[in-house]
Amino acid sequence: MNKSQKFLIAVGFASLAVAQNPVVTPNGIVNVASFALAGQPNGAIAPGSMVVIFGSNMGPATLQVAGAYPLPTTLGGTSVKVTSGSTTTAAIMIYTSAGQIAAIIPSITPAGAATLVLTYNGKPSTPATFKIVPNSFGIFAANQGGSGPGIITNGSSQILGMTNAANPGDVAVIWGTGLGAVKGNEAGGPLPGDISSIPVEVSVGGQPAVVNYRGRSGCCAGVDQIAFTVPEVTGCRVPVTLKINDVVSNYTSMPVALAGSKTCTDAGGPSASEVQRFTTDGVSLGWVLLSRTTSFDTVTSGPLGTSDSGLVSLFKYSAAQVNASPNPFTAPALNATTVGACTAFPGGSVPGQPVSPLGLEAGGNISLAGAGSTKQIPRAIAGLYGAPLGSGTSLYFEPGIFTVSGSGGANVGAFQTTVTMPAALKWTNMDSIVNVNRAAGQLINWTGGDPAGNVTIFGYSATGTGASTISATFICTAKASDGQFTIPPATLLSLPVSGTNSGFFTGLLSVGTNTVPKLFTATGLDVGYAVGKVSVTKSVLNYQ
Repeated sequence: MNKSQKFLIAVGFASLAVAQNPVVTPNGIVNVASFALAGQPNGAIAPGSMVVIFGSNMGPATLQVAGAYPLPTTLGGTSVKVTSGSTTTAAIMIYTSAGQIAAIIPSITPAGAATLVLTYNGKPSTPATFKIVPNSFGIFAANQGGSGPGIITNGSSQILGMTNAANPGDVAVIWGTGLGAVKGNEAGGPLPGDISSIPVEVSVGGQPAVVNYRGRSGCCAGVDQIAFTVPEVTGCRVPVTLKINDVVSNYTSMPVALAGSKTCTDAGGPSASEVQRFTTDGVSLGWVLLSRTTSFDTVTSGPLGTSDSGLVSLFKYSAAQVNASPNPFTAPALNATTVGACTAFPGGSVPGQPVSPLGLEAGGNISLAGAGSTKQIPRAIAGLYGAPLGSGTSLYFEPGIFTVSGSGGANVGAFQTTVTMPAALKWTNMDSIVNVNRAAGQLINWTGGDPAGNVTIFGYSATGTGASTISATFICTAKASDGQFTIPPATLLSLPVSGTNSGFFTGLLSVGTNTVPKLFTATGLDVGYAVGKVSVTKSVLNYQ
């Protein structure tokens, strides 16, 4: 073997050794409950919380779990060192595998800019950076992704569900992690005890809830419990969030039923008996949404344009999807929440279902008749029909009645329903809103709209554009007859501070009115709803 061959072999072995070093994914250190990304307002990590670390070559190919207390600092050859300031601590291991590990950041780790080095079989990763703050709570969710129904239990430690709902006045328990530091040996086992010094605020359906306990659970190290009294709200997806100072948890939801019942219902939604059936058998669900949107520019206060569109969705949800999804009984692009409340989530659209629902075939185009002419809404993908129907000077919708007809297909039979487009809502304080102070809340005033319907307030903020952008969205619902609604700080603080890109503002605010959902039937559908919506959208210079 000549020198060149020996050199190439040595280089090959060196490259292989480098490739085998563990790698922590950039921004891959997240709260195990919320999954909030670094850069989100709640994306930092609290001492004493449980985190998930994503990457490669971090542990054995087969998952290994710490089976008993005391919990180890090395598991399956994996260990983690965290340095914040002049303090270095050994993370407490929960489980390890090649692509994902879970560990507890010790409570003695001080707040500040931190680095993490993961070692597997003696090989260290490149230091990964993240931020440690005193409190950053995450609520566990049924979809294991931080959205939709939360892991919230009743007094018997049963997880609440649509047919096992709480009632106003009951005590319920939020399960999560990130409440803050505790004293004692976390590796040795649970450290329960009320930490009354932490200013925990719980909001349920937009109403403040009395907090009875905030501290570690009695079952598990690194896992927190927040016990609270359910306020006077009802619904199947009542938004739940937790705020500590100016840090807001992820939004989840809980079911709350009327006193005397354990099955939740929503105004205009399925009846109690239907909810019981759908949570067991699944549901085939149809939505028709006709909408008009007018956009305005904040700088000039002038209109950017008006557009009309139609959307028909026809999907079958399994029982598991009904029980774990954010809310299948909400129109796509409407996404209403409990009336009088808000919800928020990362990204620019509503979180998806745990498993994509099955699209239902209803033939070719959907026909739309009204305003003296007929339009076609073509099939986009299985279960989804959508089309722009007019813009600029060639608009289609006016206040009035429109007829939507489907010829029927393999899964859904022929159907026909009508939608009444509501009169335009006037957003009376639109021009005065240029910047939004997230910590102060934001009042929205309006007149008009469908007096029997609702008003949906939608907001979006992003740090910029491109792959590294952090963004979040919120949705609030109010009665149109109320004439005003204040977006609470806990909702706005879920959005990142907005930025600009090439002069374009990355914040939006929208106010719209929609009609009461109208029922329609078709062979192959358990239930169908039809809605008309008119909204006004404007850019916001800054969410600050």
